[in-house]
Amino acid sequence: MKSNLMVKATALGAVLIALLGALSAIGGLASERMAYRAQAAASIESSLAGAQTIAGMVLTRRCVETIEKTVVKDKEKTIERSEVFTVLRSLPQASTWTATSKIEPRYRGLYKVNSFALRATEAVVWKTMNELVAIPLRAPAVAVRCDAPLIEFSVSDPRGIRSVRLSGPNGELEVKAASKGGTFASGFEAKLPVADTALDAPFKLQLAVDLVGLESLGFVPLAVENAVTLKSDWPHPSFGGEFLPLTRTVSAEGFDARWSVSSLASRARSQLGSGAPACGHSTAGVKGCLQSFGVDFIDPINPASLSDRATKYGILFIVLTFAGIVLLEVLKGQAVHPVQYLLIGAAMAAFFLLLLSLSEHIAFLWAYVAAAVACVLLLTVYAKAALGGWKRALPMSAGLAVLYGVLYLVLQSEQHALLAGALLVFAVLAGVMLMTRNVKWGRIHESA
Repeated sequence: MKSNLMVKATALGAVLIALLGALSAIGGLASERMAYRAQAAASIESSLAGAQTIAGMVLTRRCVETIEKTVVKDKEKTIERSEVFTVLRSLPQASTWTATSKIEPRYRGLYKVNSFALRATEAVVWKTMNELVAIPLRAPAVAVRCDAPLIEFSVSDPRGIRSVRLSGPNGELEVKAASKGGTFASGFEAKLPVADTALDAPFKLQLAVDLVGLESLGFVPLAVENAVTLKSDWPHPSFGGEFLPLTRTVSAEGFDARWSVSSLASRARSQLGSGAPACGHSTAGVKGCLQSFGVDFIDPINPASLSDRATKYGILFIVLTFAGIVLLEVLKGQAVHPVQYLLIGAAMAAFFLLLLSLSEHIAFLWAYVAAAVACVLLLTVYAKAALGGWKRALPMSAGLAVLYGVLYLVLQSEQHALLAGALLVFAVLAGVMLMTRNVKWGRIHESA
């Protein structure tokens, strides 16, 4: 009867709505786990160091002009003195970085966060340092005093500094933490032992620094010519900022990248004069931040995020499975009760809950295999009774195994997820249409 078809269609609709609610709840759990992972990263950052952005080196010199002004008050002349502070700054002609980084996973409970250990050297060259020549005495100033030049270097989170060695033409220089009121808010500095008479000559500095940080590393191009060569053992780099690498090689053993940035393409030098901070390459384009570039060491197979992505395909899997069962009802005349649909859908939803919980304790691949095998076996045994024998249950089980295999491939290739999903839907739809092309739907309605 027509009423029987309407009742069953309504019941299946209610089943799908209920299962959609269950999948939504499981997706909420995955999002909650992602938030816990972010909390773990914040906890490690508070104890170790955060994302690192490095900038420098910059030569600066602070000069003070003393100004005297005669003031007449009540027919008496008095002299008032004031001071004007000026910061002279000289930026390098060339900066060449050679760096290697090693990933050191850190854990908070069940959650892993990638920290890195950086070992880097920088060779910096100035054609001339004439910008640091002391300010001449000029009216209305009566005296000028200039401090010794400083070498300044910025590290966004100085807690990550493990060692620093700074060498000039005459040997190693003494390094100390950056002082307040300097060019950079954090980092280190050193006095530059050079006479005013030598400021018009070329000058070179060598820096060696060991640094640790969390998930992100960036560089600020302050020289006229900036070159960075970075090697790492991390095979999943995400290059970012306002300048991508000129060349890069990525393999299972890690990556090798090289940047070359000219001051003609970068605004960092002019931004430094306006007091802009080094915010990091993840803030590329943010107003008030120095331009930078770099790499993120973020794990692409984060279990919580993969489980969350997998859950988004849950309703598609259930609909495809239900379509297969409906097709079996049509072709084989095997009646399946809505309660049986509900139980089958619940078992499929349980797969995503198992995947989320298992992936917090074992590798994602093995968690996926264990959850998929468990659900396929359960559904096979149940389908044998619900569908009336192994001949009907086994094809359904094979179809589920294919679906789980396709889902895993989709999760491992995020860039092709939409394409894979679209091809899967099209293939299933084409199969159903071809298998039912000779079905007389009107007769089914009449027999019902």
